[in-house]
Amino acid sequence: MFSKLSTFLCRALLASGILLLAGCSDFFAPSIKQICEDNPQFCSDLNTDGWCRTEKSEIVRHRYDYQDDDSDRPKYDLLVNYENYQQCINKAAQIQHVKYRDKEFARKQASVSVAQTLKELQWQTKHSPDPYISYYQWSRFGYEDAKQRFVDAAERDVFAEPKYYVDLASIQIADNPKAARNALFKALSHYANVDEEIDGRITGLLTSLSLDTENYRMAYVWTKVTNHFAESTDNSQLTAMAAKHELPAALLDRIADDIIDALEAREFDAKALKIDRL
Repeated sequence: MFSKLSTFLCRALLASGILLLAGCSDFFAPSIKQICEDNPQFCSDLNTDGWCRTEKSEIVRHRYDYQDDDSDRPKYDLLVNYENYQQCINKAAQIQHVKYRDKEFARKQASVSVAQTLKELQWQTKHSPDPYISYYQWSRFGYEDAKQRFVDAAERDVFAEPKYYVDLASIQIADNPKAARNALFKALSHYANVDEEIDGRITGLLTSLSLDTENYRMAYVWTKVTNHFAESTDNSQLTAMAAKHELPAALLDRIADDIIDALEAREFDAKALKIDRL
């Protein structure tokens, strides 16, 4: 009934030009309460009280949105949603009630249920070729085949989010420092795709890589970049490094400033900055 009414209203509003720039599906998306009333199978294994409301809503919404999609990609988000819910409901299940024992029991049931559901989905997706699920299976369980699928995908630049390239670098850093450096460059360039603060570990890792390979010029540059984003005004390390290795500090300062400007503008490109050859 709700979906038919929504469709009718959407068509009416579109005809009148009110929603030409808005997605009708989003505008008329059913509430979590409505989903549970119309589709109890999406909610019956979750707790019914107010605990873990956000985590529970993510699961219900995902089940509803992807009920006709059995591909692997959406299952990555569902795996993470189950983990988040499990972490929350396990804590809630430890709370004892003298008066409302039924609520306590329901939370314990939900805790057991999500553990089983998560375990089943983890097993079901163990050998999935999906890049995100391959990352999940490697990062959670250390499966070597999943690790290789993740590395292959990351090297093909299939991920939009920076964090995956940081993890790629962590795999490569011992055996192939140059590949690890390039993975970190990719991580920085992919901040153009996300609205989040730049992970300070990246420039710190680039500093360490430069020092390990005795590339003291770039170690100086990345130290200066790291100091900038850490809002550090202590340049004693830079001064000492420049003196010890007879570095062209003025030139390196300009390179660091160019990198900082590019990062702040979310336009980092190692080739355009000509630092991929330094």
